[in-house]
Amino acid sequence: MAAAAPTTAAEIWVTNEKDDTISVIDVDRLEVVRTIEVGERPRGITFSKDFKRLYVCASDSDTVQVIDPETGRVLHNLPSGEDPEQFVLHPDDRHLYIANEDDAITTVVDVETREVVAQVDVGIEPEGMAVSPDGKTVITTSETTNMAHWIDTETHTL
Repeated sequence: MAAAAPTTAAEIWVTNEKDDTISVIDVDRLEVVRTIEVGERPRGITFSKDFKRLYVCASDSDTVQVIDPETGRVLHNLPSGEDPEQFVLHPDDRHLYIANEDDAITTVVDVETREVVAQVDVGIEPEGMAVSPDGKTVITTSETTNMAHWIDTETHTL
């Protein structure tokens, strides 16, 4: 399960990996007000800066889905590696760094061109993701090796 929400949210969007959906929860009423069907085993979730796109890791579908939050419609899929678990959107709102658990790779995708920019070998079972406020570094954590890997966002190297 993962959640995303605007900073002044009246809603929280939660992935439900057991039933391949996203629940939209009204925070005032604490009720599910909408359910959106997505790819298999959704995990990571985040909005674009303008909240016009929602990105969701569909882990068992080996893809990241781009969804229109207004309609709930899947606009298109972005490439990833095997079993994308979590990701982080770079502050430029253009590059998505995806932790692919099964192949020990962080995939960098340009969300505008929908192309893979780089593949960075990281530790076994990468999952946790973070980006520095200045966007110069992305950190991937490996749950099996208990390591953190610092990726230079300019060179896409450790």
